[in-house]
Amino acid sequence: MSRDALVVGINQYYTLKSLNTPAADAEAIAQYLETYGNFQVVHRLPLIIQNNQYQVDAKTELGELVTAIKLKLALAQLFNPKGTTFPETALFFFAGHGLREDIGDIQEGYLATSDINPKVNNYGVSLQWLRRLLKKSPIKQQVVWLDCCYSGELFNFDEADPGERGKGRDRCFIAAAREYESAYEETTGNHGILTGALLQGLDPKQSSDGVVNNLILTDFINQKFQGTPQRPLYANSGSKIILTCKKEHWRLWQIFT
Repeated sequence: MSRDALVVGINQYYTLKSLNTPAADAEAIAQYLETYGNFQVVHRLPLIIQNNQYQVDAKTELGELVTAIKLKLALAQLFNPKGTTFPETALFFFAGHGLREDIGDIQEGYLATSDINPKVNNYGVSLQWLRRLLKKSPIKQQVVWLDCCYSGELFNFDEADPGERGKGRDRCFIAAAREYESAYEETTGNHGILTGALLQGLDPKQSSDGVVNNLILTDFINQKFQGTPQRPLYANSGSKIILTCKKEHWRLWQIFT
């Protein structure tokens, strides 16, 4: 079972206020995926190597920031890789600024990259573009988690599902806030509110059998945010996707599958 991930945490921007938690959010998710998720490849952006370990860089120097083209290329490599060999599961996590362009009756949401400049019509990576990429993707299990403002725009399209029905795609989409809402950081803690909930929900110890799939995770998040001002959105389709589990489970599955 081949599993790849791309985690992105952008703290620094050219034209927007810098953020405090996205890099820590992304690194925490990356470590969970490596420790409990059996993800063989976890790409980090922006990347720094410290003590021979890959980490999401919280203090990237200008010129080394995550640009729109760099993020699009990384997403294309994750969900639509060249060649005939590709992972069964691909997961994308994003923490940073989210933007929404609203002109006339047309609204469009974006993942804000470090080089964005709305004054020259550069907003980052369009969520509509991401949906088109997912539709073309050959990856069977597709997971997208967005901890940013206006991330509910991911669901704000005419089609209910990004790919044609009957193609056997399994999907788990989670967005921190509705398409017109901001996303927030924890009042006590080091993470965005959605990321904090994801880290709790992904912990295999909170599951009765030590296995967390997408349905268990979204049910946990739904319960976690009952009665709160911020209400994440989620959508699951297809079959269950195992996200994390105790290490001994992975070892057994590797032996018998």
